Amino acid sequence: MVFTHAIFGFFALKISWFESPYWGTFWGQFWVELIGGTISAFIFLFLVLYLLKPKIRIAPFLCRVLNSGNNHYIFKFVNRSFFPAHEIKVELYKIRKIPMGGGRFNNEHEQLTIKNGNISHIPHRPFWWWQNKIHHPHCVVVRSFDNLNEILQDDMNAILLRVSLKHGLTGLSTVVEQEYGNEGDIRNGKFKTGPKFENI
Repeated sequence: MVFTHAIFGFFALKISWFESPYWGTFWGQFWVELIGGTISAFIFLFLVLYLLKPKIRIAPFLCRVLNSGNNHYIFKFVNRSFFPAHEIKVELYKIRKIPMGGGRFNNEHEQLTIKNGNISHIPHRPFWWWQNKIHHPHCVVVRSFDNLNEILQDDMNAILLRVSLKHGLTGLSTVVEQEYGNEGDIRNGKFKTGPKFENI
């Protein structure tokens, strides 16, 4: 009997402690701090991934240059982040759409040749627009000697340029792709210098 009274007394004490203002204040503050800290951590992580992840832009068109009777094709991309990029890898693919019936397609990738597709380092973009008006090391061009005009003459074909790179400080990586679907994406001439995508 005494034991039973002791058990009920213990639970009554615990219940009264849970219902005390101290308990409500402590756990209310605990949950507020926990939820606030979690949200802050997610926001910080998002900002780190967004700000420190490499950012590049690829020209929406490519240029064709006639050299010694042979065409070669130029692709351009620009490092848009305020940090240098490392371990840049540029790949070029021919994409062939394979009909599967019912209006569905599978993509068949065939790797094409690209010159200077492995780059060890690209500097960051200048912090001020008037810096390096003549020299633009954060702007890169690569070339291909495959007959891309012939590939794009077929409506079932496309060309995909894929650029993968890493952030110079954190090692965060990103992959950016640009697809060219018809011969209208090819312009005669060369790219102008600088970060803008214009041809001459």
